[in-house]
Amino acid sequence: MHHRVAAQFRRGRVFLLGDAAHIHSPVGGQGMNTGIGDAVNLAWKLAALIHGHANASILDSYEPERIKFARRLVATTDQAFTGVTSDGALARLIRLNIVPRLMPPLFKLYAVRRFMFRTVSQTLVNYRGSSLSVGRAGTVHGGDRLPWVKMDGAGGDNFTPLTSLDWQVHVYGDAKLELKALCDERKLPLHIFSWTLEMSQAGLRRNSVYLVRPDSYVGLADPEGTTSAVRSYLDTRKLLL
Repeated sequence: MHHRVAAQFRRGRVFLLGDAAHIHSPVGGQGMNTGIGDAVNLAWKLAALIHGHANASILDSYEPERIKFARRLVATTDQAFTGVTSDGALARLIRLNIVPRLMPPLFKLYAVRRFMFRTVSQTLVNYRGSSLSVGRAGTVHGGDRLPWVKMDGAGGDNFTPLTSLDWQVHVYGDAKLELKALCDERKLPLHIFSWTLEMSQAGLRRNSVYLVRPDSYVGLADPEGTTSAVRSYLDTRKLLL
């Protein structure tokens, strides 16, 4: 089974994504999701540049954010493929005797099922360490996918506002007045959600500020909910929202 990752995902005005950037075993069914993840990551950055909401430096974050995940994925799927196809005695023992007995009881555990779901769905993918990822509030770091939280009543969930595909600020609890003023000034959507226990369980911190990217990843997580942190983040990265 052939597997490769391109040495670069970008050279000048040329970008690689999807099967042009990485190919690997179909074990785990991750190829399509990975290609879509590449496309979403690059598309919103290109759109920001084209519409004058960011300068060209934002495109520099595409390769570092996506190539690290691609390398890890290709390595793990290759190992899994080798394991399920090997003719070695140890591999056969594990495949035919140990795995069938071990996996059913493991999958009865909620923690195992949740981990497997988040891995296969790629909701565990994060961009920590990216130039666009700053801070930590609760257990949520800049670069993490925004945790999903269900809301009572007609509100649905905290992902509903993400359909706009805009940068936006989320506050779970109470937002400072100066933060509201900054969001009005920058035409930055501000979504304030009444605090619930489920938010804490999802890893969110009360009254903190989460600046969310168009692809639903957290750019800035500021535990103090300060306006200066948001302003500094936008100005440093020359985001004209």
